[in-house]
Amino acid sequence: MADITGDFTGSLVFIYDTDGNLLAKTTVTGHNPGKSYIEVAESMGNVKSGTRLQLLIVHESIASELGGTFNGLRKGLCRISIYGERQRDVRTSVRHTLNASAVISDMVIDSGPEELSAPLPVTIENMSVSGILIRSQEMRIETGSLLQVELNVQGKTGILYCEVIREHMHEDGAYRYGCQLYFFDK
Repeated sequence: MADITGDFTGSLVFIYDTDGNLLAKTTVTGHNPGKSYIEVAESMGNVKSGTRLQLLIVHESIASELGGTFNGLRKGLCRISIYGERQRDVRTSVRHTLNASAVISDMVIDSGPEELSAPLPVTIENMSVSGILIRSQEMRIETGSLLQVELNVQGKTGILYCEVIREHMHEDGAYRYGCQLYFFDK
């Protein structure tokens, strides 16, 4: 579990209401661990001060799921109080809908690195603190493959490392892959 007093500045953050509806995907522009709040530049639309939020923050060493309260705008930035980090537990992880475009830039299968002629476009359908569900129309990926998935949010590229642990093909012809996330400390 990441330390809530660590620095989330520059991390990707996905902001949801308490019903799980995606409100914003953005980056953390400021973090004050002492006062337990983050700031984001993304507009929060019609969200009122005091509204409870769910946050999924992807930073260098882990993904963190936090509770939050929208505090309003200050100097053009949205301020959100943060609290209540959840443990990383596969069975209790909430899956947050993303439907975000991404690319697989690197892949390793059992026999070694797989040469991709170009990054493979995929969609990250949902994400939790322990994994992602991706959809690919173009290529079948073997279970056990290690992937480097690149996601761009407001000009900042986040890199997710994961292993394909399950696969299923849907009637629409798309492959869907459940992937376990891996994080590496610097």
